[in-house]
Amino acid sequence: MRPTKNHHGHNTRLEEKRKSIEAQKKRIEAIFAKHRQRLGKTAFLKMKREQGEGRIVLLVVSAGGCRQ
Repeated sequence: MRPTKNHHGHNTRLEEKRKSIEAQKKRIEAIFAKHRQRLGKTAFLKMKREQGEGRIVLLVVSAGGCRQ
């Protein structure tokens, strides 16, 4: 069965929607990656600062943040 013009237009809209969703997903992943990088940097600087004060600190870093 050959696609009619209506099917072709429907497929085009679906493809555009799929591309839009993929682009949005990439933007969100980039935001999360930047956030994780900032959390890691903050945890590292905190550890270095506390080591300088003579304290031994164990940091556990996860996607939800860092804790002692």
